[in-house]
Amino acid sequence: MCDPFFDPDDPHEPDWSRDEGGQHEPHSSHDPYANHIPPPPNPTTECPDCQSGRIDTLNHARKVGGAIGTAAGAGGAVAMALSGAEIGAAVGVIAGPAGATCGAIAGAIIAGLFGGAAGCATGATFGEIVDANVLDNYRCLACGYTFSIRKA
Repeated sequence: MCDPFFDPDDPHEPDWSRDEGGQHEPHSSHDPYANHIPPPPNPTTECPDCQSGRIDTLNHARKVGGAIGTAAGAGGAVAMALSGAEIGAAVGVIAGPAGATCGAIAGAIIAGLFGGAAGCATGATFGEIVDANVLDNYRCLACGYTFSIRKA
């Protein structure tokens, strides 16, 4: 942490590197960001090429599956939107013609949102299965090698 107003030679500044007994401690114990490097997705994962522990997940199938699922879910929601619009219009009739129109629009929007969300969740789940079992989902940040982890 860099404080432009901190002067380590100023006797009025507290010395955060000393504990209660006046002994010096490692400075990183007081710095909450000292060890702020996220762990790898699986701590036991090593690159089979260079044995580095710096591994990243690619998740290509999960991303594509989520996008395709969202599109399919929203497309399927068009059919649901008609029934949602009918239900919304029926409920909105209580408020008159303007209520029926607003109810129909709200019903169609809600049906589209539910369909897209359900499709996204389903597509992402299938994508995770493909990532885990078919694709080389891991990339070594040290040497660039891509690989998959085969379960024994």
